[in-house]
Amino acid sequence: MKLNAFTLLMFFVAVALVSASLIGHFRPVPYLSDYQYWLMTGGFGVLAFGMIFKGQSS
Repeated sequence: MKLNAFTLLMFFVAVALVSASLIGHFRPVPYLSDYQYWLMTGGFGVLAFGMIFKGQSS
């Protein structure tokens, strides 16, 4: 599977959102702990969006 620049960027954004959600779950960080569910949902949504529109970035 070859990732182009658009999907690679989307992948890193999704990883950052999911990582922030996990940090907020295990450590009491004010913003991250309050919105951990939405950060995780957003991360997987970005990942799904990147997979659906794969290769259509031109």
